[in-house]
Amino acid sequence: MIGQLLAGHYKVLKVLGEGGFGQTYIVEDIHLPGHPQCVLKHLKPTCTDPQALETSRRLFQREAESLQQLGNYDQIPRLLAYFEENQEFYLVQELIRGHTLSHELIPGQKWTEGQVISMLTEVLRILEVVHSQGVIHRDIKPDNIIRRASDNKLVLIDFGAIKQLRNSSVISSHQQRVTITIGTPGYMPSEQIRRLPRPSSDIYALGMMGIQALTGVNPRELQDDPNTGEILWQHLVPVTPGLAAVLGKMTRYHFKDRYQTVAETLEALQELRQIVEAPTVTPMISQASAAPTHETLHELTLEWYENGEIRTCTIEENQNSKNPGRIRIGRDPQVCDIVIPDVSVSGLHVEIFFSTAKQKFYLRNLRQQNPPIVDGKLLLAGEMHLNAGSSLRLGRQKFKVSTIDIKQVPIAYSSISENSDNLENPGTFEKIGIGNQNISPAPHYTSEISSTHESSVTKTVFEPVTKTAPPQKLNYSQHSRSSVSKPSVISSIPKRKPLILGMSVAAVIGTVGGLVCLQTGSAGKNYSEQSFITQQPKLCRVVVPTGGNYVAKLRPEPQTEVGAIKQLASGEKVLFMQVKGDYVQVRLADGTQGWIFRDQIQRCSQLQGTN
Repeated sequence: MIGQLLAGHYKVLKVLGEGGFGQTYIVEDIHLPGHPQCVLKHLKPTCTDPQALETSRRLFQREAESLQQLGNYDQIPRLLAYFEENQEFYLVQELIRGHTLSHELIPGQKWTEGQVISMLTEVLRILEVVHSQGVIHRDIKPDNIIRRASDNKLVLIDFGAIKQLRNSSVISSHQQRVTITIGTPGYMPSEQIRRLPRPSSDIYALGMMGIQALTGVNPRELQDDPNTGEILWQHLVPVTPGLAAVLGKMTRYHFKDRYQTVAETLEALQELRQIVEAPTVTPMISQASAAPTHETLHELTLEWYENGEIRTCTIEENQNSKNPGRIRIGRDPQVCDIVIPDVSVSGLHVEIFFSTAKQKFYLRNLRQQNPPIVDGKLLLAGEMHLNAGSSLRLGRQKFKVSTIDIKQVPIAYSSISENSDNLENPGTFEKIGIGNQNISPAPHYTSEISSTHESSVTKTVFEPVTKTAPPQKLNYSQHSRSSVSKPSVISSIPKRKPLILGMSVAAVIGTVGGLVCLQTGSAGKNYSEQSFITQQPKLCRVVVPTGGNYVAKLRPEPQTEVGAIKQLASGEKVLFMQVKGDYVQVRLADGTQGWIFRDQIQRCSQLQGTN
């Protein structure tokens, strides 16, 4: 290609990059004075089937038009031309001279918080334009952000129909659809790995860049919590609670828990920016112009009967708990704030949280096989808002929302327990205030969910949670309230990240070290399904396809969408091997090994009523 003339305009000077889908070159436009240099991106469709080629052509045209609109913004390269030659597609874009942020994010060197906030803010303003055009970048990373030499501004690159077409379904001659995932490991969230990117996926990637700048550690080297999937990084660097909270919310494992829009993220960062840039000397203000001394606090009181006595619990917005802002209810004391011993209640059943956007308390179902009943309605998935007087049933256990109050509290109100590491009674609660005032970092906390934790080296010290009894039909009846006990208080529990909505405890496996490997040398390669399940009952898994599918794909390698070994039918039993990110390696009865999404398998024991 070097020296070749394309479209009669562009002479290829050198290669910038090369991959399986095409190449990127520096070219010069010989028809313009001075022969200005540009970037040319070349896409070679993988299939020449007429129908597939027409699909690619249509997508190319559409995406090129989108790029033309985006290029009107100063910090996105302008699209200069696009054309097709010999059934191959070309984009010509403005050449940005400068260096990528990879040259500034040096391993081991940490940025100041002010530098991190400035970088995040500048890139977010670019993303605001991108998302407003209905475009998701899907590959935010230091290599795709250039600091322009002429004015020191950041420029977001690597847009293009090439990227869009890579991720588009291309129809082969056999009418099969093949989809390729775009993104870079370390910066790519879980939903993007599953080819379901959304605007918050870009926010996640940028948040990972912020963590990289703050810690000096590449995202691929960071560990994640094996129980929640959340990134563990705050132990690597001192950080103010405000910035830690923003970066934490940008990079939450589940997209529903992140900032949903760029505007929302910018608003949170703007508050931090004002704090960072605030003068060190506080000016005197008159009493008449003083800031408000009180703010509102929403409070929900939950009531239930246990051992013949009325129990109550007061839950506040932004409640401090094992999962800050969320109160979890279930039978397992290691993961729940309200512990209910009834065997019909799941180990981790539901959570209650306050939505600041809607100014309401909500209840979220965390169990697909034992759903709660809210106000007489079965909550199979998702969440439902709670009102004063709302009834709730978990298995045989009934609850009632006795009151929901709004009260005024001092701005600096905070009654977090000094005994923050008291875990003796996780079912009792202490009332705390809202905001971050006087809140010290929570100590590190690690827990094992049950004694069936799959590790060859780590043993749990907790007793296993017993089987959950199947729910029975009960008629809700009011009990007399001759006396109501003093509201229980929530102990200040060290911070932990929330479990993913819809993911069963069975899928949340692994050790703090990361991977858990099973030594299978003693097992023969050709044993029956019943035989290997009998030998390793704790490692038995059953295939439960997601997304309304009847089969699940067994891959030769994780994060691979081509060359599937076979399709696993719903209900098929497999043997757990190890975990790697969002994937689990399993072994079939015939000895075949492969990888499957970890939310597409469950413990075999769950089919028999255990949780």
